[in-house]
Amino acid sequence: MKAVDSRECRNCHSFEGMDTDKQKLRGAKMHKIAQDEKKTCIDCHKGISHNKPKGMKDDDE
Repeated sequence: MKAVDSRECRNCHSFEGMDTDKQKLRGAKMHKIAQDEKKTCIDCHKGISHNKPKGMKDDDE
């Protein structure tokens, strides 16, 4: 997912579609940093937002 810039996540989620005024302070701050640093969703949310598929390795390959 990281190699394709979290394309699967961005089908539903995008920085442009986020209303940071409705987010908690920490989330809004981290999303702004992630956007500025061109991070992908998976950089921060790997294994957190959705459960990892069975057998998925913890490290990036």
